[in-house]
Amino acid sequence: MSHADEPGDLPSPGPVQPLSRRALLQAAGLVGLALLAPAPLVGCRDSGRGADLVGDLRRLLQARWNDRYAGRPGSLSLQVLTPSCDYFASTLEGVTAGHHFRAASTTKTFTAASIMLLDQRGLLRIDDPVSAVMPGRSDTYLPNTPGYAIPYRNQITIRHLLRHRAGVFDVTNQVIPLTADVPYAGRRYPDWLTDEDPLHTFTKDELAGVLATLQLANFAPGARYSYSDSGFMLLGKIVEQVSGLPLHVFKTRELLQPNGLTQTHFITDGAEWALPFPFIEGYTLAGSTLYPATEYNYSYDPGSGNLITTPADLARWIRRLLRGEAGLTPAQVARMGEAEAPDYYGLGLARRLVGALDLGLGHTGATAGCATFAFHDPKTDVTRVLQCSILDTDDMLGESQWIGSIEADALKLLGY
Repeated sequence: MSHADEPGDLPSPGPVQPLSRRALLQAAGLVGLALLAPAPLVGCRDSGRGADLVGDLRRLLQARWNDRYAGRPGSLSLQVLTPSCDYFASTLEGVTAGHHFRAASTTKTFTAASIMLLDQRGLLRIDDPVSAVMPGRSDTYLPNTPGYAIPYRNQITIRHLLRHRAGVFDVTNQVIPLTADVPYAGRRYPDWLTDEDPLHTFTKDELAGVLATLQLANFAPGARYSYSDSGFMLLGKIVEQVSGLPLHVFKTRELLQPNGLTQTHFITDGAEWALPFPFIEGYTLAGSTLYPATEYNYSYDPGSGNLITTPADLARWIRRLLRGEAGLTPAQVARMGEAEAPDYYGLGLARRLVGALDLGLGHTGATAGCATFAFHDPKTDVTRVLQCSILDTDDMLGESQWIGSIEADALKLLGY
């Protein structure tokens, strides 16, 4: 698997919302059921052959599900867009390409696209430090206030943040040092706060304030790659500073609406626990116990992991983005896709490697009850969104490898 799966996306058990947080998936290199009648095929040159292939995909998914999770609730769902036909298949009866789920770190593709769109318009420069004055303005990319006085502020560039090379301490996923003189020392900050207030709405100012107050950092900018949700939270703040709009409003106006993503939105309210109907039920496996993980506070990850979408919308987005049809020029998309060894992570896009296979660019995500893989291969013009609604925290690497093999088998079945 590519390093796209390194997003920290797994909630830990707790008394109020048992699986409401995400944990770092570094090890993963990222994260009896009835069969579903297929969703309508779109644009197939041979509708009969298309229907046969959907049936083959269903049987493949079902067999692979039974290999690992036979008898457990949950599902595998796959949306594939090819030059000749679109396919959707799931192991669970009733699930369609229009069902909603939490797509976790695939959120980062929208945040990165927002940054690159502003760069394209000359409103920011990705090689500027975050402390620099914005082009044609008098204010800085990150507010020049104590709440944003993060370590290495004068050295961190926007590019560093996009590539996860800024050394930003990940407030979402890393444990606050025990030596810190705060009540949440020894815990992840969002875990502690949601125990105190399950409906708390997390903000960028609040999360950045933890970094600034405690002067937390992992290393000097540029030293190495280390995945950080908080780094993308800071990118979200930069989008707001440059555009003058709340991040979710900017994304909606500039990316969701122009690209017809009518079933996609970003959680900004800690009280919005429920998924829109229809939705895919999610579960997390921890300590050999399967926890329901469909409803919880998803506001903790602004800019990096608060996306609600559907297989159809997410596939459309990744396809349009990588084709240069989402608002960014092909040159900007090419810059985003500069994802080489050893980390294979570019400017908000990761290269998808399954064994020796290079399957294009996109992103993965994992959160309570859901592992998501969204990629487009420019060589074949094939887009895939594979969604698993059990997240196995007992064997993250094994589940990741299992999902990668399913993706490779599905592409082979379709002739790619």
